[in-house]
Amino acid sequence: MKRTILIALLVCLALPLLAADDVNKMIRANTEVFDSAMRAGNVEGFMAFYAKDAVLMPPNSPAFNGADNIRKFWGGLLSMGKADVDLVTDDVLTSGDLAIERGHFELTTPFKDSGKYIVVWRKRDGKWQMIDDIFNSSLAPPAPAAQ
Repeated sequence: MKRTILIALLVCLALPLLAADDVNKMIRANTEVFDSAMRAGNVEGFMAFYAKDAVLMPPNSPAFNGADNIRKFWGGLLSMGKADVDLVTDDVLTSGDLAIERGHFELTTPFKDSGKYIVVWRKRDGKWQMIDDIFNSSLAPPAPAAQ
């Protein structure tokens, strides 16, 4: 009897860890698809991960509120040429229907950049969606133009 109770207790304690591992794998897989779609210039392919009310906070810019404005931002960036991007998830923290992804990136468009990012994911209707996306460069800002 004691053994059965102990096994049941261990199973109950392990379930949240298994669920967190599943979320971690799902977020990492979503980021790989996002990365591939961006490299292919497929805006709709990665926009599928943004919630309708998501907020994108790029560096040196105001926030872009809502999927339509985020789509315009990324469409404008990708219209400058092919984006060779490499997104790497460093860590995923989970709590219920929320997950926080922390990672770093390398980006080459007409310019090169590298930096870090944080994405807040929320599970809605059984689907993990990006609700907040912020990134910034690790490179020093360019020197001001000589006058």
